[in-house]
Formats: sequence, structure tokens, C-alpha cells
Amino acid sequence: MRKRIFLALFLFVCTVAVVHAQTDDCPEVVETALKSAADICNPLSRNAACYASKTVDSVTFDNPRPADFFTAPGDRTELLKLREIHPQPLNPADNSFGVALLNIQANVPNTLPGQGVIFMLTGDAKLTNEVPEGSGQNAFQSFYFLPGLGKRGCYEAEPTLTIQTPGNITVNMLFNGVDTDFSPGTLLTITPTTCTVHRGNIIQRVGDDTAVVVANQTADIHIDSNGAVVVDNLRGISELEYQRGLQLQATVNQVAVANGWSEQIVTPPRAYADEPGLAVTTAPTAATLAPDATLVPATPTANGAACEVTHTVMRGETLRKIADRYKVTIQAIVDANQIRNPNLIVTGQLLCIPAAASP
Repeated sequence: MRKRIFLALFLFVCTVAVVHAQTDDCPEVVETALKSAADICNPLSRNAACYASKTVDSVTFDNPRPADFFTAPGDRTELLKLREIHPQPLNPADNSFGVALLNIQANVPNTLPGQGVIFMLTGDAKLTNEVPEGSGQNAFQSFYFLPGLGKRGCYEAEPTLTIQTPGNITVNMLFNGVDTDFSPGTLLTITPTTCTVHRGNIIQRVGDDTAVVVANQTADIHIDSNGAVVVDNLRGISELEYQRGLQLQATVNQVAVANGWSEQIVTPPRAYADEPGLAVTTAPTAATLAPDATLVPATPTANGAACEVTHTVMRGETLRKIADRYKVTIQAIVDANQIRNPNLIVTGQLLCIPAAASP
């Protein structure tokens, strides 16, 4: 009989303003924080959280809050005491980057001592404990994941939730209301814009429909007009996404080995997919637009001629999605609209679609 863990995972993804400026030492700061986390949080007992790297904010169920509760790297706490945990984004003033680790029991039967589902939060990724009192569930079996808004500093510093399941058990989650099975040893990363399976596979069931996402595949995440989380545009993993998985797996592996579990390996894909475009999904303001951003006028034109077809950029869309929809090339849209930075488009922006087919 298949063993299962039953989690209730409610994923509420906030849209992000992407700022392309990056500090030269940002990747090194993130790497240093992850290495420190791997050292300072070993071993990590079950149903516990570790303050891994400066700075990690938290909210406790205790009132008043104890003065020394979860205040410095190396501090541990029982999950039952935590209402909220929130590592902070990259701080260039002191080169700090927040990292937190959780080992969640989540009704794991017949596993190695201390073994559970490992969650790692990095860089402005907030987790809140939503388990109702008296429900009989373990802490954080029901939770919200809320990536923060604003600057990220560099690709490596993006708010990320990493989930690794035990290597000998199938995990079943209610993933944003969708029944989802995770194969043993699955490694999953979730950012404000993407969901990537680095190892294992995920099976989702909605009514009679079944969707399978396997290792080295990525899907886009965005919020639709009704506020619901939408996961779509399944594609192969990009090289940057693969490198992110390697980096995060290295930290999680050190925690696993210290707890007496087997370390896992991320297998490279046979080929990399293109890096996905990153769309700005908040209203354009001076704080959210890069200096070289170009807003298309209300009536877009293609090389001076009026367009027969225009497209209004929707939340979560990229130039690749728009080009595929109208069966034109990305470059054709870039040229027609004189876009300086094809990775930067804005919700509500009007685009001229040259020689467009019907969507």
C-alpha cells in the first residue's frame, strides 16, 4: 500500500516588479548565505525551523513574544510556536541575505528518525502557518507561500521556496486546491513567476483531467483576473533554472546527510530550453521600470504604419507567449514596437502585432 503524506498547500503568488539592475557581488552574497545555512542548521530535527542566515523575521503564537525568540542565525524553534516565518531580501548595505529551513513531519509514517519534508525559504519568501487549532494536523501542513515584492538584486536572490520530499515515500498535497502527487525524492522550486521540477515528477488531477510534470520541466505561474493562481506554459528547463536547482540542492543535501538520509542528485537535461522572458506585472512607475524601459504609445505603429491588430499585455504574459499566440516571431514584435529590452513589458501595454494571424 502506498504511503502518503497529506499536506494542504495553498499557494498565493504575489506578482513581482522585475528590476534588471544587479550588484556585482549579489551572486556571491547568496552563495555565502546558502553555505552558512547548510553549516549552521545541521542537524535539523523534525517539526523544527532554523534561522539559517541573517535576516529572518518571524511571528510567534506566544503573546507577548519572548525577547530571545528566533532572533539570530543558529536559533531553532518548534514549528508549533511559529505563526509566520519570513527571510529578508538581499541587503546590499551589509551584504546579508535571509535563509530559513524547516523540517516538517507532515504525518510521515515509517521513515528514518527525524526524516520529513524539507522546506527552504530564501530571499523575501514568506511562509505562514494556517493549521486550524485542534485540527489534528501538524504545524505548516496547511500554509501560505507569499513571495515578496520589489528588487531582487540578481537572479540568484529571487524569492524562492524549495521543497524536497523523502526518497522513499510518495507525497500527496492539495496544491492550491489541486490534488497533486509528488514521487519519492522530488525536488521542486517555486518563485514568483515559475515552478520547476528538478527531480522526480508531479501528477495533478482536476476532475477527469490529469497533468504530469517530470524532472527538468518548468511552468509559468501568474495570477488571473479573478485572483486565482494559474500555472501554464509547460516547457523544458533553462540553464539558469538548472543551475538554481544545483545550488539549492547542495544546501538541502547537507541538511539531509546530517540527519542520516541519503543525499540526492540533480541530473542535467539533454538540452536546455530558452531562458524565459520576465514580464513586469505591476503598474508602471518610476520605481518599477528599468532606466531603459520603453512604453508603447496608446496607438502603436509598425515602422510608421498603423497596425491592423494590437494586443494589450495581460498580467503574467511574456513576449514569447504573445508571439506564440499570434504565430509571429519575438523579434518581429520587438522591431515593430521599437522595444529596447524584450525582457521588460508592462501590464496594460499596447503592442503592435505585425502580420498577425488570428489568435
